[in-house]
Amino acid sequence: MTLQAAIEDVQATIGAISGIKAAPSYAPEKINEYPFSVAYMGGGLIDFDTPSATKGLHIIVIELHVARKDLPNDISIVAPFIDSIPAALMADPTLGGTVGLFENITYEFTPMQWDAVETIGYRFFINGVSQRSC
Repeated sequence: MTLQAAIEDVQATIGAISGIKAAPSYAPEKINEYPFSVAYMGGGLIDFDTPSATKGLHIIVIELHVARKDLPNDISIVAPFIDSIPAALMADPTLGGTVGLFENITYEFTPMQWDAVETIGYRFFINGVSQRSC
């Protein structure tokens, strides 16, 4: 399986959470449905297991965006996702069978931007996403 397949599973999982308006498989140039989730490869480490096989420990980054219009209201919209997104992901630590396992999820609550729209939300980091290739 590929890392992109893992990202697609992450987005499908998040897209099924109540209140998420969009969770595309690939990051879009523009989007106007809030809250939305975007996930992408965030870095990692690839080691040689044997001359013909590798093992990778990757980071998948997830951004959850809410349009920044009215701070108290925006925070009330985004607040529940601090529980629901990690819970949904941890319910399947193999991300639909696309990875061995992942180690943990870290996060930050932060102002962001998508296209020219100011947003607020969470940036989650799925750490230690393990994959092997033969």
